[in-house]
Amino acid sequence: MLHSLPALLNDLEHKLMAAEDPMPLLNSIRWAEVIDWPKTPAEAARLKRKLDGIKFLINGLQAPLRATLMRMNEGATYVAKGGPNLPPSISLKFQRSV
Repeated sequence: MLHSLPALLNDLEHKLMAAEDPMPLLNSIRWAEVIDWPKTPAEAARLKRKLDGIKFLINGLQAPLRATLMRMNEGATYVAKGGPNLPPSISLKFQRSV
């Protein structure tokens, strides 16, 4: 199934803004079949702005989780990549309940 890159980015943005799980969308993409890549510098700049907006949205959605983790381990300092040290009681593995 062919996917248009601008349409994928729009769908991803809408899912994030609606607080929906974006993983089904991302898992359905066959990257070798993605079409409509930018052909001009103006198109590339427009897609880059779109990606920057999506990145900003994702960072905003992560903020409450980061704040919670920092409050759980108040004496911790930041580690590589800007994340807080996790308390030993928190696992890095997330599971989905069915």
